[in-house]
Amino acid sequence: MGQRLRQVVLCVCAVVLGLLAVARPRGADDVVAATQFSIAFFATLLTGEAVIFALTFSAASSWPSLQAIDSHIAFREWVLVGWFAALFTACGLLGDSRVSATYGALLFLLANIFGIFSFVQLFGLASVGGRNRLLRRTLAEALGQPGGVVRRPARDFENGPVVDAYLSALGQAVTGNDPTAVGNLVDQLVDAEVAPGAARNAIALHIDVLHRLSRAALVSGADPIQVTTCGRALVDSVVRLCRRLPEPAPALGALSRYLAWLANTSLLMSVRGVASNRSARELVAMSTDARLKILRCVDPDPKSATGPDELGTLLPRPLQVLMWSADFAEFHGAHQAGALYGVYEILTGTKFMGNYWDGASILTQLRLALFGDGDAVDNAAADAARRAFGSVEEYDHFWALTSVTALATLRDCRVAHPPELVRPEFTPDRQLLGAYLRTFATHRYFGTAEEARTALLGLISRTAASGSASERVHHGRAGRAYRVPAPQMEPQLRPAAMILAVACRLAPLAPGGDDTELRAFLTALPSVGLRITAGLAARVLPGASEVTRTDPVEVVVVGLRVLTLVGSHTGEGT
Repeated sequence: MGQRLRQVVLCVCAVVLGLLAVARPRGADDVVAATQFSIAFFATLLTGEAVIFALTFSAASSWPSLQAIDSHIAFREWVLVGWFAALFTACGLLGDSRVSATYGALLFLLANIFGIFSFVQLFGLASVGGRNRLLRRTLAEALGQPGGVVRRPARDFENGPVVDAYLSALGQAVTGNDPTAVGNLVDQLVDAEVAPGAARNAIALHIDVLHRLSRAALVSGADPIQVTTCGRALVDSVVRLCRRLPEPAPALGALSRYLAWLANTSLLMSVRGVASNRSARELVAMSTDARLKILRCVDPDPKSATGPDELGTLLPRPLQVLMWSADFAEFHGAHQAGALYGVYEILTGTKFMGNYWDGASILTQLRLALFGDGDAVDNAAADAARRAFGSVEEYDHFWALTSVTALATLRDCRVAHPPELVRPEFTPDRQLLGAYLRTFATHRYFGTAEEARTALLGLISRTAASGSASERVHHGRAGRAYRVPAPQMEPQLRPAAMILAVACRLAPLAPGGDDTELRAFLTALPSVGLRITAGLAARVLPGASEVTRTDPVEVVVVGLRVLTLVGSHTGEGT
């Protein structure tokens, strides 16, 4: 029974008892006799509630808060009815008013009935299950009223007292190394039945809680098994909530970016001795597994599915999948190249049958399928994708910008990768890095150094067409930010990555290939631009930092030879 409904029922009963007191007033002796028994029972209930409360809750409890407990057990309404009963009874006896005294005695009966309800409600909170039910409902109401639309931005809602109290309780449980309390708190959030309009706020809180738990595992020594168990539950819950959003791509992209950032941060903190190898290993495993789950939820026809929530793509519209793919490619996250298979199928309505390990270019084939003269796919999905891009020039612009952010956020290849942190698609394997880079490097919409300089100038200064994929994805992130520690920057603010993204499209794809155009393009660059590009190449491309010569052109050329480690000439994937 809701609080408002209880108050209405209480008022109606008080009015009915008032009419009964006027119609059938009783004498003073009858009133005193009835009141004695009522007061004794009232005191018994009050004592029982005090004992249960003292054994179950702390006076400083913030989660659940005293206000939430009071709202659930109707304590204030019960005491208020008892106060009115005593007031009317005393006034009636002192003023010799039979109606007032009778009404007070009847109110005592109502207070005792209400007290039984309050006692039962409080007794239910004495168990963990009862408290969890209350707190799930409290969280759901704080994130948004059922059926309502949350008008506040997702990044501001945590300032509410209920969410602050929840996060405070979570921090205390983590600090106190109480895995049971942490598990209960995560279950309260995961099982909260939020309204569709509150799903965005709920997802923001999920990611925030995931980050707090991961940080505790890396820095504070929290049990990594408990943290990753809770983390997987949070990821599963976010996927379910995304299916309730009209635009799930921003939320799914934010989670994908955070998981990739978390794996790389865990690796770096482990190598530097800040975090234990055990904690880093568990978080890396959770991150790679969670990204694979997200990939299965996006793919219209995944190779396998572990549950019904992975059946049916989350992102059926072209702009949605493009927005997500731009986020999924950042921070050197696992399964980057494999993600493009699902993107291809959503955009064209057909499957890509090539093998990127064998040198097949998904982006080139996608370009032909959408904008090729004789190879263009003719179906509803392809038509929608063509409308989303607008033109082949906008197609090239979008994927070039996507490759900029992907290159800028690659892992530092100079950092040692401990064997215990090696996971599928999260390894120091140079061939895997080469496969990731080839997905963008084989998208070659220019072939000479002069054309490459024109493309670079377009990336730096060109304004995307209004409504195009580039404009809506790369230049529209300000209104869809989630609270994640992974920094998000516009591609135009990454000049070194822009130059490297263009250069990789000129680099040879097989050993002994001609690198004349690549060298001509790099040589014509300003010295400052070439120097910062060489610095980025030395950081993210294996072999580049080992160049003994100080020539930055040679650093970039040697680094891009990683592209030759994958392809049909290597026999990989055959």
